[in-house]
Amino acid sequence: MSNSIKPPQTGPSAATTLILALLSIMVLCYALFCVFSGLNAAYELSSAYTYEADDETTVSGYVVRDESLLPSQNDGVLDITLAEGERVAVGERVATVYTDSAAMKTEDQLDTLRAQLDQLTYAMGESESPTAGVKLDSSIQSAIFAMQKNLHTRQYTALEGSVSELRSLVIRRDYSSGGESTAELEAQAEALRAQIKTLEAQQQRSARAVTAPSSGLFSAVVDGYEAALTPATLKTMTPSQLSAVSPDSSLTSNVGKLIYGSTWYYAANMNEKEAASYKVGHTVQLRFVKELDRNLTMTIERISDTENGQKLVVFSSDEYLPEVTLLRRQSAEIVLDSTDGIRVPRAALRSAVREVTETDPETEDETTKQVSVTGVYCVSGAKAVFKPVEVLYTGEDYAVVRTTADAEAEKLRLRPGDEVIVAARDLYDGKVITSS
Repeated sequence: MSNSIKPPQTGPSAATTLILALLSIMVLCYALFCVFSGLNAAYELSSAYTYEADDETTVSGYVVRDESLLPSQNDGVLDITLAEGERVAVGERVATVYTDSAAMKTEDQLDTLRAQLDQLTYAMGESESPTAGVKLDSSIQSAIFAMQKNLHTRQYTALEGSVSELRSLVIRRDYSSGGESTAELEAQAEALRAQIKTLEAQQQRSARAVTAPSSGLFSAVVDGYEAALTPATLKTMTPSQLSAVSPDSSLTSNVGKLIYGSTWYYAANMNEKEAASYKVGHTVQLRFVKELDRNLTMTIERISDTENGQKLVVFSSDEYLPEVTLLRRQSAEIVLDSTDGIRVPRAALRSAVREVTETDPETEDETTKQVSVTGVYCVSGAKAVFKPVEVLYTGEDYAVVRTTADAEAEKLRLRPGDEVIVAARDLYDGKVITSS
């Protein structure tokens, strides 16, 4: 009996091939349907909202004040008494110059002894009071809370005062609970007075007070521009002179300076075209790029003649700012004008042809014509609605607009909160908007 051997099959049968082909065509058709329907239905939305756009110019300039230097007059160790920007009266001590570091340590010792005498005097006055200890305990607790608050809020100047107050209260508490008699306390006080008298006589020869010749704001920062930049020099200064101004390093050896009056200035160069928008006496909003986080209203004091295509513009302000004592060279944004409206993406702006009816004022005949109108499409319900707008301002990727629809076309008025269509295919009024 012979065995017949069937040749191996090298591929699918004709029926299988037909089925696979039909399935491939169906998958391809479905994919194409999804792609085209998705392209047709896909859209991007953005909310319209109220917005104020600033027309601004960025410049670099200098803060100028009415200042006078406080010379040290001799060499020695300088101890500043006042805080930066603190008001000072005529004759008030602003600093002390000591002959050497030993003299400065002596002054610290004097401060300690004076505090001890004050605390001892307090203890003698309260020695007969049964509630003195309780009052001091309450004050100590309050001082601790104040110190913690100042530390948490980073009020370091106030923190220093809180620490000093706490130290004084603790020493007073020690004296009040020490059990010494009034006579013993008086003896301690007398010994302290003798020490203080001796050290004060010594300090008369080794310390000199620097006092304010007039009232003003004290600043310990001397940057070298004090002589070159003054209100007087700004009256005639040219753009090239402002560009060439430089600090005088020899001035930085002074103790500090006094700032007079409430008026301060900002001087900056700008090109002739930018300066054409300004007029002397007008006010602008100025915002320093650093140090200050708010707009300042400033008056245009002077605009110089044109020099090499530039003008020097001087602004002034009477607004008191504690930070102004530390400002000198600053970049600033000058706000020329502000535009209020509704912000929308620039990509959402579209043109549409609309019929407009016009009436002849003489004959009262009406004519209808087609015009191109700028607007945006918004989603109303599930449909696209074209809302005409007027473009007031354009930024890099946005526009500030206002609606042009009248009260009779209430549904066509663009409002804050409207969902504006940014991207979509074949937009038209009434188009059904569905998500892809």
